[in-house]
Amino acid sequence: MKHFGRIHGLAVAALFGASSLLALTAAASAAPEELTIALSGDMPTLDPSKDTSPIGLNMRLNVFNALTEIGRNGEVIPQMAESWTVSDDLIEWTFKLHEGIKFHDGSLMTSDDVVFTTEKVLADDTSPVRSFLRLVKTVEAVDANTVKFSLTQPYAMFDRQIKYLYVMSRAYFDKVGDTGYATAPIGTGPYRLAEWVKDDRMVLEAFPDYFGGEPAVKKGIFRPIPSDAARANAVLSGEIDLVPSIAPSLMDMVGGNPDVRVAIAPGYRVTFLEMNPDLAPFDNAKIRQAVDVAIDRQAIAERLMRGTGKATGSLIPSSNGGFDASLEPTAYDPALAKQLVQEAGYDGTPIPLDYPNNNYPMANEVAQAIAGYLTEAGLKVQLNPMEFTAFFPAWVQNKMSPIYYFAYGSSQFHAENILATVFESGGHLRRINPEIDVLVKAQREELDETKKNEMISQIWQIAAEERQFIPLYEMQQVYAVKADIEYTPYPDEVVRLYTFE
Repeated sequence: MKHFGRIHGLAVAALFGASSLLALTAAASAAPEELTIALSGDMPTLDPSKDTSPIGLNMRLNVFNALTEIGRNGEVIPQMAESWTVSDDLIEWTFKLHEGIKFHDGSLMTSDDVVFTTEKVLADDTSPVRSFLRLVKTVEAVDANTVKFSLTQPYAMFDRQIKYLYVMSRAYFDKVGDTGYATAPIGTGPYRLAEWVKDDRMVLEAFPDYFGGEPAVKKGIFRPIPSDAARANAVLSGEIDLVPSIAPSLMDMVGGNPDVRVAIAPGYRVTFLEMNPDLAPFDNAKIRQAVDVAIDRQAIAERLMRGTGKATGSLIPSSNGGFDASLEPTAYDPALAKQLVQEAGYDGTPIPLDYPNNNYPMANEVAQAIAGYLTEAGLKVQLNPMEFTAFFPAWVQNKMSPIYYFAYGSSQFHAENILATVFESGGHLRRINPEIDVLVKAQREELDETKKNEMISQIWQIAAEERQFIPLYEMQQVYAVKADIEYTPYPDEVVRLYTFE
């Protein structure tokens, strides 16, 4: 058995156990008792087996636990699992759970709940979590605090991937069913759900019996405020304590108030276009190339986004594992774009462009800029803005228009998530490339980081030539917080209430 999780897991768990009391003691006097956060939208659902949306992580990470979690710098660290081992063939993964973990109703969490949650996800064809667990062949409770996963193929990063499984209570689910869990869930996390008024507020209260120690912030209130300007005004008026994402165009206005601190931090998302290569007009490679060269990424990132974007040729940001620095952004060439459209014989049929209009800053402005560039190239584009709660389920189910604009990122801060979600068969892609599919599976079995990264680079190169996905720019996060509150964001923009000290 390999033990590359075991020693690390025990060491970090011991360190957490030794330091958590000190951290929480310090936090009690430094962190605000209550924190109000403005988000760009509401949670699509509260059932963690049915949601992988970035905005929903604000609820899932605070209310639920997984076996592992990803640290601020992308490292895998223990959460409910105090340690784990893996067989030499990378097929069997065995996790030892902390003893005495409680659900919010006071019942004990056991390995049976892990089994229940896993099997629930795998049996649900509509679950977006399923794509992260599809290599699981069987899961079994070895004893009350030990669970074993057997995979269909070797997987060197399963300890990183299992962080997407937020454990649910079998007994509570049997009592309340799907609807009950989607509206009034319980987890084992540092916070319990106290109130949810859809599209108005979600109130979380600190869970005193949390196995990691009661957190310093006693109440967290998430407010969905779709308008960029409204979020900015809310923090200026003092109604909101923290806005994890504000529009770059509002930075100067908000930052001019001495009671508010505005700052830029590294992000985790890359904006991109996906075109369906099996539907007109994108079944013509010249049209896909025309779209690629028609867009001035530098102008969007540096001027429209006020320098808070970085033009890129990669679908993952430079901070992620598997990033290939040799991938340059496609050069802007409007003359070539026009020529390609003419050569392709485009018939002028209007092209709808789907995009979520409240999931990230200045989405409407960027979509309008993209439409302008494509119109200049000779394509007729019709913008189709969608609320994120409508866009994301359609994206998960591959029900988008032939072209859409989106920003996606890996909350595990590694290419693996993008490869599994966007490039591999069973993911959110229109056409499967067999060569890419083979490479995605091969890199998954590779322990040598150099060899793994070489295979990932091959995937990026093939994808760049195929042009099903067109990377645009890497997003940085601009946040605003009351000046007297200490806040250092994670790259994924998710507010982890339990990290305030």
